Amino acid sequence: MDLQHVRDHLQHAYNELLCSIWDCKRMDHLSFIVNQIYALNDVYVVAVYQWHGTYYKRLLLHQLKNSTYATPEKMTIEEQKLYERTNEKGYPIQITEDYLLLITTRKPMQASIRSFIRSEVINMLDLMQGQMNERTQYQFLYHLTVTLFVQKQKSTIVEIILHAFKHFYPTNKIQLLLSQDTEIDVDYPIEPIEYNDKQSVSLSTKAFISGEVQVEKQLETVSSIFLPLTGNQGVYGVIQLFGKGGHNFSNQDILFVTNVAKTAGKAIENASLMEHNKRLISELKLINDVTHHLNSNLDLKDIAEYIRDTILEICEAQEIGFIFYTETGEMTILQASTDYFHGSDSFTTFLMEQEMRATFHGNYNAFPDLPYRSLICIPLQQGVKVYGMVVLMHSSSYFFSFEMFKFMQSLIQHCSLAFFNTILKEELQKAVITDDLTKLYSRNYLEGKISQQRQITRNGSLILFDIDDFKKVNDTYGHHIGDNVLKQVAKIIRQFSNHHAIPARWGGEELAIYTPDKEINEAVVLAEEICNYVENNTDPPVTLSCGVSTWKNNCNDSISELFVRADRALYKAKHRGKNSVVRG
Repeated sequence: MDLQHVRDHLQHAYNELLCSIWDCKRMDHLSFIVNQIYALNDVYVVAVYQWHGTYYKRLLLHQLKNSTYATPEKMTIEEQKLYERTNEKGYPIQITEDYLLLITTRKPMQASIRSFIRSEVINMLDLMQGQMNERTQYQFLYHLTVTLFVQKQKSTIVEIILHAFKHFYPTNKIQLLLSQDTEIDVDYPIEPIEYNDKQSVSLSTKAFISGEVQVEKQLETVSSIFLPLTGNQGVYGVIQLFGKGGHNFSNQDILFVTNVAKTAGKAIENASLMEHNKRLISELKLINDVTHHLNSNLDLKDIAEYIRDTILEICEAQEIGFIFYTETGEMTILQASTDYFHGSDSFTTFLMEQEMRATFHGNYNAFPDLPYRSLICIPLQQGVKVYGMVVLMHSSSYFFSFEMFKFMQSLIQHCSLAFFNTILKEELQKAVITDDLTKLYSRNYLEGKISQQRQITRNGSLILFDIDDFKKVNDTYGHHIGDNVLKQVAKIIRQFSNHHAIPARWGGEELAIYTPDKEINEAVVLAEEICNYVENNTDPPVTLSCGVSTWKNNCNDSISELFVRADRALYKAKHRGKNSVVRG
């Protein structure tokens, strides 16, 4: 074997390729090359290996049996490393990053011959690859378009495109870059497209912003092609195709990969639109189901709990608050709200002081020491009247997507009418059982609740209050001030009433509290606390006389007798000098 013989033989094979029509796979190309080298003088074995990350796997082997072979000698350091890694006898020749050619000869092979073989094999591979691309790409694009536009998953589209590029350019590195708002779940390394100042001049950014192919050259050789995945409504990412060791992309290559990327971009957009439509249908169905459920005559507590559970399931918020305020500006946190809103009046007050409009924050820091970064605020309104707000929070920054914000806005707007109607209903019900001036329960309501409580509790206490010298207040200051004093005392009684107690207006200037499950001693202590507070916190200052009575379920007792005992105790307090508490 000499260099001229090798040159003539391989160049003849090269010319044969120019006259052939190739439409075959890469293994066919490698097999053709192996056959040509195997036909050279003194060649004993020709094999092709492919690198698999940690070892070389043999793909093809042509071997003449029962023959001696020469021991490789005078190999370069790189060849020696390859020789050791293959663990095979022969001369290893690296033809691409992934493929290795191993030639075993009967006589030693000169380094110049090995170098020439490597050069010619690379040229033949490039030629055959180019022939295949040029002759098959339009047919391929047709089948690719048909395949891609029936796909419903963006990830499947991207996998098909990457596979296509690997098929046509198997030795070239491929990088997938996606915009931050494009979510594609694909088993392939993905890099984000950067938008900061340092990256603003990068070709990947230019390709993404302009939607046009960008080509990077080094010494007149195309080193990278940046292919935007462009649809009719936007750009969804960029595929970077790197050049490979001296291989220069032709104009035909650039046109081909551009058409592939355009096809992929439109297919991704179609899949995105289908996903969007599917999501919209699902959201509309959910809103319809929620609206139907809310129209089933629920009370405010049930409505809030149902909406809270629905929102938690949809967007996985960590905190949800239902904040309402009245015509007088008083703020109410519904019981269905999560824990944070029941212990942070300052934050809810801060929110209600802001402009009442739908807001979406990914990194909220307007309120000091708030442990939540993602925040959605959606007002509850009927017409132009805003009567409350629903607040969603999560500790992670940018946890909620903008699409989720828009959906929550739509969902809560549909729920707003149910909230408003239920509030009106409960206000009407409350008006029937509530004294208009003091906002305490009526006496009839109190009597009814005591009757109910006697069926389910062991005992209870009734506290009757009478404002001392109330006629004098009216005569001195006028009935308007007298009404204001009644309101002040009623507000204090409400403040001292826990959620089990029932505060009521007994009649005139007489007020009452019924406390289920309280012994008379506990009721007396409560009455004394209220009397002391009223004396020191009313304007003009007034005092209370108070009578306390109790019942137990092991005694033969009646509601009327409970009332009589409390009334008698109140009468005694009046005659003892007023501003006192008497038990009956």
